[in-house]
Amino acid sequence: MIESLRSVGYTLPTAVADIVDNSIAASARNVWIKFFWAGKSSAVSITDDGLGMTETVLTEAMRPGTQSPLIERTPRDLGRFGLGLKTASFSQCRSLTVASKIRKGSISIRRWDLDYVGQSNEWRLLKTPAHDASFAIGRLEQQESGTVIVWSKLDRLVDERPESDAYAQEHFNELIIHVISHLGMTFHRFLSGEAKGYSKSLQIYVNGSEPAHRVQPWDPFLRKFNATQPSPPEVVGVGQSAVRVQSFILPHKDRLSDAEYMAGAGPKGWSAQQGFYIYRNDRILVAGDWLGLGRQRAWQKEEHCRLARLSIDLQNLHDFDWSLDVKKSSARPPAIFRDRLTGIGETARKRSKDIFFHRGEVGPRPIGGSAPPFLRPWQSVRRGYSNTYSINREHPLISGVLRKLGPLSEDVEAMLRVLEETVPVERIWLDVAEDPAGYAVPYEGLDPALVWRDLRKTLDILQTGGYSRLNAIQYLERIEPFNRYPELITRLRED
Repeated sequence: MIESLRSVGYTLPTAVADIVDNSIAASARNVWIKFFWAGKSSAVSITDDGLGMTETVLTEAMRPGTQSPLIERTPRDLGRFGLGLKTASFSQCRSLTVASKIRKGSISIRRWDLDYVGQSNEWRLLKTPAHDASFAIGRLEQQESGTVIVWSKLDRLVDERPESDAYAQEHFNELIIHVISHLGMTFHRFLSGEAKGYSKSLQIYVNGSEPAHRVQPWDPFLRKFNATQPSPPEVVGVGQSAVRVQSFILPHKDRLSDAEYMAGAGPKGWSAQQGFYIYRNDRILVAGDWLGLGRQRAWQKEEHCRLARLSIDLQNLHDFDWSLDVKKSSARPPAIFRDRLTGIGETARKRSKDIFFHRGEVGPRPIGGSAPPFLRPWQSVRRGYSNTYSINREHPLISGVLRKLGPLSEDVEAMLRVLEETVPVERIWLDVAEDPAGYAVPYEGLDPALVWRDLRKTLDILQTGGYSRLNAIQYLERIEPFNRYPELITRLRED
C-alpha cells in the first residue's frame, strides 16, 4: 500500500504546494523551502513558523488517512483526505522526516522510511531523523514553534549520477524554477494579502531568507493593467451550493511591454493558461482549463481564446460536488452548473476572439454621433468551401488611391488580385506556430517619419473624398494601423 501511494500522480510543484497547504492550515506566516543538491544524496526541506504539533498530534499526522474525508472541515481548512503530507512526500522521496515544535515545547520527530517498512513488512514509524535531515532541523531549534519536513532518498528527482555531474545539477535547478512559478500562481492570493480570513500575507522563500529569494505572486488575471476587461462577478447556484464566477479578458500583446507580456504568460504560456481557474478557499486547484464544457463538443485550448481567463471560487463544503481529487489539482463542475458556466465561457471566448483578431485595438469612439466602422486593410473571405484573404477596397487609403488612378486602376486591381491569391498562408501559419509572439506590430522597426507621412497622406485622401477635417481624423482613429498611434492623431488635431 505504501508503495502504491507513490503513484497518485503528483509532480514536484504540486507535491510542494500540498505541503505548503499544511503550513497555511497551521497559521504559518513564513515558509522556507530549501533544495539541497548533493547528487544521489540530495534533499528537500520545507520549514514553517506555524503552530507546530505535539508528539501525539505528529504521530497521528504521519498515519495515512488521518481523518475521514467525510468529516466536516473548518471553513479555512485546505485539506480533505488526510493523505496530503504522506502521498505528496512519498511521490518524491523514500524517506520522510517530520520535526515539529509547539510554543514552549520540545521538538518531536517522526520518520517514514519506505525501505525500512519494506524490510520489516510492518508499519514501523521511526522516532529518529534521517542522517541528512539535521541541516534543516537545526533551524527549528531557533524558532518558538513550527514544523520541518525533510525529503531524503529522492529517487523520483535524482538518479545515481554524482554530485559533480553538471547536467544532473542543471536538471535539478530547472525543477526549482518550476516549483517557484507554481507556488507563485497557486498561492497568489495568500502571497499578495488577498486571501480572506488572513490578517497578513504569506511569505514563501526558496533557497534563502532574503527578499530576493521570496516567491512573488502571479495574478492570472493581470488585474493591475487598465486594459484588462473584467466582467461583473456572478453568483451561480443557490444557498450553500452557490459559487462565485468572474471572467477577465486580458490585454492583447500590443497593449503590453515585452516584460509584461512575458510575465502574463504564466508557468505554462499564454495558450495553455486560458480557461477557468478554480479556487478553493483562495488556493488555486485548477489553473486554466475549459472543464469539458462546450455545446456540441468540448472546447479545446485555441490560440484566439488565449486572452480569456475566468475564476470560480469554491468553499471546502463543495469538495464532493466538484469531484475534488486527492492531489487537489483537478475538479469538475456538477451537472446543474454546466449550462450556466458554458454560457459564461462562451461570452468570454467570443470577447477574446474579437480582441485577438483586432490585435487589441479598436480605437476610441468619437464624442457625440455614431462611430465609423472599424476598418482593416485585410479581410477574411469565404469562397466556396475555403477561406481566402482579400485586400479591403473600402479602406480609405486603398479606395482613395484607386479613385485617383483612373484608367490605371484596372492594372492595380490585377496586381492586388495577384497579391491576394498568393498570400503565404502556410508560411505565416508555421511562423506563428513556432513563435506565437514573434510578429511585429505595424510600422515596428521603421522610421517613425513613415507613419506620420502615411497618416497625413490618408488624411488628405479622406478630405478629398468629402470628409471634413474633424470627421477624417475621427475616421483615422478607427483605421488600422493608425489606430495604434494615438499620439500622432493628437498631433493632427493640434496642427
